[in-house]
Amino acid sequence: MLAGMNFAAFSFVATALLFAGALTTPPERDWAAIAGPSRSTLPQPQSKVVWRTDLAKALEEARAANRPLFVTLRCLPCKQCADFDAAVLEGGGALDPLLAQFVTVRLTDVKALDLRLFPVEGWQDLDLSWWGYLLSPQAQIYSIFGGKDHVSDSSRISTAALAKTLERVLEHHHDPRRAEWDVDGPAPVLAGRASTPLDLPGAASWRKRPGAQSLAKDGCLHCHQVNEILRQPALDARSFDKRRELDMWPLPENIGLELERDDGLLVKRVAPESAAARAGLRAGDRLAVAGERKLFGQADLRGVLHRGPRGAGELELRVWRGRELVLAKLELREGWRATLLGWRKSIADGNIGAVPGFSWPLEIKPAERAKRGLAAGKMAVKPWFGQNSEGLPAYVAGLRADDVIVAVGGESPDLAQRDFLTWFRLKYEPGDEVVLTVRNTKGTTREVRYKVSAAGS
Repeated sequence: MLAGMNFAAFSFVATALLFAGALTTPPERDWAAIAGPSRSTLPQPQSKVVWRTDLAKALEEARAANRPLFVTLRCLPCKQCADFDAAVLEGGGALDPLLAQFVTVRLTDVKALDLRLFPVEGWQDLDLSWWGYLLSPQAQIYSIFGGKDHVSDSSRISTAALAKTLERVLEHHHDPRRAEWDVDGPAPVLAGRASTPLDLPGAASWRKRPGAQSLAKDGCLHCHQVNEILRQPALDARSFDKRRELDMWPLPENIGLELERDDGLLVKRVAPESAAARAGLRAGDRLAVAGERKLFGQADLRGVLHRGPRGAGELELRVWRGRELVLAKLELREGWRATLLGWRKSIADGNIGAVPGFSWPLEIKPAERAKRGLAAGKMAVKPWFGQNSEGLPAYVAGLRADDVIVAVGGESPDLAQRDFLTWFRLKYEPGDEVVLTVRNTKGTTREVRYKVSAAGS
């Protein structure tokens, strides 16, 4: 079955099987006990919260003290999630008492990530610049924390939501029944040399691309670039499927659930006719288990969805409805995973598809639209060329900075900036001919034709 599978696909399948416990038929478990009230007694907290940078020593400390680890990964050059990162570091009244129960670690070098401990492809949204892993002292993954969508950095996470997740993990870790439950997956084998993102099969090819030059310049590997590395083998083999391989990290709304952000597991609303509605889920239910994983927050559900069926399939959820643990079997239909992708840097600025032949698609504000007689709700993009514009394909073909692009290939979705770039990359491949419909300052419309290239070409 695995013959001919690229590393990204193999890694995804192996990780999902390993951590979801699907290498064998899952044993019957007493989920009401596992997901029910904890019998934990928490130890005295540490005197203060200390953010360690040596993960190996932190693991030793966690084992000696029998404390779970909270490991944050932060891509420092990226502004995204910077405010949340600062809020976690500053702590405060709600977070510090909980963080003091963990061995806390802060990592900022993605190049050095040990993929045995952080199986990023299946467990981390690599288009985020902040992520959290909650681990057992043996480095089993209890929970993950983080999230973003097309709306904002804060629409999926908050310090209140993090506090809830930390609290739930502590209660789980210190429950004396935890070992007999055996629900946390196997501990990684840490003997030998660590494998890092730059050891992945796609790394050597990816580093030859012009878009990877920043790594050679400043030594910084961004999280979104790890996404690019994972995709590179399939891109090199021309087997990458844009429709099926970019539907990552589905939202709870993809199955029909709107969750209360600060709780993470409480169902606020169930969309009519959705998979969740067909399975009988209701507002007021509280998520407990998904796909044989105990849930601690919204990101855990999204992780299960991410590792779930690529097309049509089934997912089992267990929810608390009052004091009753209810089993719901969700029927997932083809296309259920699709989300808005425009905010994802690994697509808009990554190694997928072609670039439009100018530097940036500027948004035209409503006042200028009206002044130039441009229709509302239709494409109206002003091309920005930057330096050395004369060498860019669109400029050579006759496009100019004062033109407005009103259609591409006869299509006119109202997109600009990163949303436009994402749409363009999903539609075109290097070498394709593109036809722009453009309007100049006099209102004259014409077509501009040229062939597009890969990023950095």
